[in-house]
Amino acid sequence: MSGIFNLVKTNPALAPLFLFGGSGIVGGFAYIGHCLKNGPDVIINKSAAEKPWNRIQPHENAKLWSPNKDFWQDRKDRAAELKRA
Repeated sequence: MSGIFNLVKTNPALAPLFLFGGSGIVGGFAYIGHCLKNGPDVIINKSAAEKPWNRIQPHENAKLWSPNKDFWQDRKDRAAELKRA
């Protein structure tokens, strides 16, 4: 680390290079940490089930948007009938 400071002292024109390069690296790691913490696609939970997509039942709609809502309602009604029978 002191080698970098000595290099910048001897050649001050390199200071912006280290400043912007270092801030880019820090920003990249900060973005990765943000995505790991807040991203819905990333699951970091070693105590829960290994494959959470296996918890979705056949009558549950896991899609964000479905053009055919009647299909899922029919499946839900059919699942309720099978539970009663």
